[in-house]
Amino acid sequence: MPRSLRLTLTILALAGASPGGIAADGLTAYRGSAWAHLQATAEPPILWLGTERSVELPAPGVAGSARYDDLVLLDPQPDGPQPDGRAEWAVAGVARGADGTRFLLYAGRDGGVTALPAPERARPGNRLVSARWLASGGPEPLHGLAWLEASRPRGQEVWLAPWRDGGFEPSVRLVADGPGSQTALDAAVLADGSWLLVWCAFDGEDDELVWRQRQANGNWVGGRVSPDNGVPDITPRLLVTRDGAAVAWSRYDGRVYRVRTARFEEGRWSDEDWAGPPDSLYPEWTGDNETLLYLEGATRTWTAAGPASTLRFEAATPATPVLDRDPTSGLLRALWPGTSGWRAEPGRPAGVRP
Repeated sequence: MPRSLRLTLTILALAGASPGGIAADGLTAYRGSAWAHLQATAEPPILWLGTERSVELPAPGVAGSARYDDLVLLDPQPDGPQPDGRAEWAVAGVARGADGTRFLLYAGRDGGVTALPAPERARPGNRLVSARWLASGGPEPLHGLAWLEASRPRGQEVWLAPWRDGGFEPSVRLVADGPGSQTALDAAVLADGSWLLVWCAFDGEDDELVWRQRQANGNWVGGRVSPDNGVPDITPRLLVTRDGAAVAWSRYDGRVYRVRTARFEEGRWSDEDWAGPPDSLYPEWTGDNETLLYLEGATRTWTAAGPASTLRFEAATPATPVLDRDPTSGLLRALWPGTSGWRAEPGRPAGVRP
């Protein structure tokens, strides 16, 4: 293994996750100017709905570990998973105990938390790896759940189950295991109602981004996001756009990892280009005008690159910050949760020293 690749993998490990994982503390979901943050390392886990409201999630209830993979904000609707018919958010994760693995699925509103029924699995003996919601706005915000499960080490399969009328329909295996691991699954419901899944699949040489789309007629199409390139592509994150979707990920450029993006429109990928400097990791889309947030590994700063400007934030912790706007100045800021409240960090233009 080249020394530069070893160094990059060391940085990934120090940041709190291996390739295909999430960066440290928890998850953030955006919908317009609203945001929610799951402080997953707290005990019990705390879900923040902005800086002023929070709710505790139930303890996993197993003598093992729990990992939360997805958090989505939902438009309150008259028909939803909550008993009173309105849901603000939903989380998905996996609990691991002595008796195996199981889903952690919750939804809530106004401080209440409801456990959602888990999909019936065709192969309950397989090990659950991660789970992602298929969700959108509209009268039925939850469309389904996609997940990875493994029948053997590095033998992950892609499964999904549609959601209808407050429960899951039978689960379906979308992709069987391949020559190596399949990791870092992300999923989205596009504006046209189609479902889009992207993840990393080892092809015998390196990790490549692959995709599947369920079209309006129920048929699935897909392939690679990029032509086979002989270098690892990791940690993809999807963003729904007006005309389709965008994906951001980190690709090894021969020396270090670097953030890259591409657009999905009319059933194909295009406009692929570098979107971050060398040694940029953990891309996340925020709710601010397609702003892309990523970590610059060497300097340990977080960069928010938007259509009009680029700002940098000094990292308070290795955890991914929340981005929002200061209510007084209207300027973009980074927020980190802590034991004594939220720490705010104003942005500075890229290239300007503090």
